[in-house]
Amino acid sequence: MNWRVKATLVVMMLMTLCVSGLAEEMLDLSELDSLEEAQTLEEPLAQKEWTYPIPYELLKASDYLVLVNRDNLLGEDDIPADLVDDLTCRKISYDPIRLRETAANALQVMFDAAQEEGIYLYAHSGYRSYQTQNTMYYNRLKSNNGVDDGVVQYPGASEHQSGLAIDIINKAGIGKKFTSAFGTTKEGLWVAEHCWDYGFVVRYQPDKEDLTGITAEPWHLRYVGVQVAQYMRSENLCLEEFTAQWKEAAAAYEAAE
Repeated sequence: MNWRVKATLVVMMLMTLCVSGLAEEMLDLSELDSLEEAQTLEEPLAQKEWTYPIPYELLKASDYLVLVNRDNLLGEDDIPADLVDDLTCRKISYDPIRLRETAANALQVMFDAAQEEGIYLYAHSGYRSYQTQNTMYYNRLKSNNGVDDGVVQYPGASEHQSGLAIDIINKAGIGKKFTSAFGTTKEGLWVAEHCWDYGFVVRYQPDKEDLTGITAEPWHLRYVGVQVAQYMRSENLCLEEFTAQWKEAAAAYEAAE
């Protein structure tokens, strides 16, 4: 019998006994013990424990962790609401570069920290709309005999549309094509060592190409937040690996409810 029903019956019995003046003599205290036991059994036996290194609430609430690739496309109408009109940090030109506000602020702090160590970084490109990416992609196909060589991302698959990705370069690289050689420069080496402490990850690592589907890009940074970035560095995870890992942990945690 449900404990609430039993409680109601006991209360009714007490009222009846009180009226007759026999409550103290006839009340069976075992009924109260069984009620308490029934209520206890319906409560959780133990509080679930979240053991993953990143807080559950952060993982579920953060919109900085969106995975963007060929298997996880952004839609044509996916436009971040908090884009800044232009970055305040050093840029390759006066043309505006847009980025989500938190990422833009973190980038400025990182650039300032780099400059204190004699490292001068330049922002090259940030937010890119779906329409712009679509034009770039089909222009690339047209100039490459219709072959998708991976140089330009498929529309919806570019992290730049998220407003969380930024391409950076050193002064010597301005006006030149991006190459992996940036990773061997003092600026590229500084970024590879320190960007994680400001919430950025080097998104496309040379040892993760089979997972990301993208050749190494030491100039392409992606904002995920400091705690996540530092964890990804310590575990040598790309965003695909991290996303699969934390979602598996969350699914197991939620299934235990």
